[in-house]
Amino acid sequence: MVHAADLIRKAVMRLAWHSGFASRSRARLGGLGSIIMLHRVRPDCTSPLGVNRSLSISPAFLDTILVSLKSEDTELVSMDEAVARIASGSKGERRFAAVTLDDGYSDNLHHAYPVFQKHRAPFTVYATPGLIEGAAVLWWEVLELLVAKASFIKAPNGQEWRCATMFQKRATFHALMRYFTETLTELQQMPVLREMCDAQNMICGVAADRDVMNWKELRQIATDPLCTIGAHSVHHYNLKRLTPEMVSFEMRQSADMLEEKLGKRPQHFAYPYGSVRAAGDREASLAAQEGFVSAVTTRHGTIQAEHRAHMHILPRISINGRFQKLVYAKTMMSGATTPIANAGRRIIQA
Repeated sequence: MVHAADLIRKAVMRLAWHSGFASRSRARLGGLGSIIMLHRVRPDCTSPLGVNRSLSISPAFLDTILVSLKSEDTELVSMDEAVARIASGSKGERRFAAVTLDDGYSDNLHHAYPVFQKHRAPFTVYATPGLIEGAAVLWWEVLELLVAKASFIKAPNGQEWRCATMFQKRATFHALMRYFTETLTELQQMPVLREMCDAQNMICGVAADRDVMNWKELRQIATDPLCTIGAHSVHHYNLKRLTPEMVSFEMRQSADMLEEKLGKRPQHFAYPYGSVRAAGDREASLAAQEGFVSAVTTRHGTIQAEHRAHMHILPRISINGRFQKLVYAKTMMSGATTPIANAGRRIIQA
């Protein structure tokens, strides 16, 4: 599924790279380095309707990125080391890249981990205990499977969608995404999704190879010194839609559960969804109060020395299935696209 906006972004990035603008911008806009954001890493990057394909990159592309970073003398570091460098604000060291993966998908262990081992590259997995224990599900994946199966869907509030053709299915999926994220509260999403799945005689879940790591698998990957486990809330709620007390609970309880199961309390946090609509000043303040030394968003940007004053609202560079070419990754990490994506701003704050 191709979006016009993506075609424009790709054209701009190709122009920035091939004109030399990206390489010239690196000294001024590349800053200290980048925090890279991944989700899924698996050989098959397809999805039933193509709508969640952007969450996946292939192991081969991950390998290509790491080879490229090492060849240009970028140092691959852990989030602990990234935080230390941001805190010092020093540009005297080599530019760094810290690789992070959100949600804790099982393919992180089976397909991404061998690539990290090959390159001895540190990485951070932001895990969501509620997804591991079944208190939450990968509802965006379930929703796609639901629409792919159904020809007609009716929500509990009476809204109806026809989804017989592929065009209708994709339109229905995006309409349901808006319904789930704008109409329903965070606490309503799971009961409504289960009711809709029941109406289609469908299990409210995904296949094991598309799910998150279980506790045994998470412990396995966490034993490697290359791996850092961070927290990603308990239920993967949009924290900005919760009360302050609920936000603090989601942060603290996720850290408590990870500490209990893995024997080490996470020091780093990733906001679910992570956009300006999901994390701001309040969430950054609460993350600091809960003892996290850093918190990352999904906002686009490289890491600047000035971010030492904004350690709980750090931007990342999203490497995803829509931009699975090295020219796009290198252009984004050069910093050339940061002002373009952020209304001319080089520093992303809360």
